[in-house]
Amino acid sequence: MNRILIVTLLLLGAACNRQETKPPASGDPGKGKQLITQYGCTACHSIPGIDGPRGEVGPSLDHVAVRPMIAGVLPNNPQNLTQYLQNPQMVNTLNIMPNLGIKPDEARDIAAYLYTLK
Repeated sequence: MNRILIVTLLLLGAACNRQETKPPASGDPGKGKQLITQYGCTACHSIPGIDGPRGEVGPSLDHVAVRPMIAGVLPNNPQNLTQYLQNPQMVNTLNIMPNLGIKPDEARDIAAYLYTLK
């Protein structure tokens, strides 16, 4: 009986820790894909579905939608990702990701595309 209880608690704990990420309601993934190309994000990142160089300066963004954290510090949710895209140094002033001047609506579109990468 104790084994069943332990297994049940472990499964419930894992389910509670699982983070569901969804694209921001107002973001357009198609537009986000275009913006990723426009801003040259592949110069530093490998991004599935985006043509161009496969940069290795930043991490691969494959499966970014299901990662628990952004930049290893922020919980991965649409609001944090959108803000991070607009100002990467908000998390760490030594962050090497440049501030590209991404506007709020563009950040929502880029986030919407990134949240398709599960």
